[in-house]
Amino acid sequence: MTIEEIAFELELAGLRIEEQRMLLSSIRRSGFDAKMLDRKLIGMGYAPVFTIYDDENDAYISNVKK
Repeated sequence: MTIEEIAFELELAGLRIEEQRMLLSSIRRSGFDAKMLDRKLIGMGYAPVFTIYDDENDAYISNVKK
C-alpha cells in the first residue's frame, strides 16, 4: 500500500487529522505493518482497518526477515 492509500483508509475510518499524522509519521519511520497498525487503531478506540492479511503471507514474511 502506498502512504496515500493508507492515509485515505485512515480518513475513512474517521481518525482526526492529528491521529492520522501521528500514524503516518510512524509508518514513514518504521514501515507499514498491517497488524501493528490495526493494534494501534484498536488501542485508540477505532475498529481495525487493515485486516486483509493472510497467515501464509505472514509466515513467508517471517522467513524472509530471518
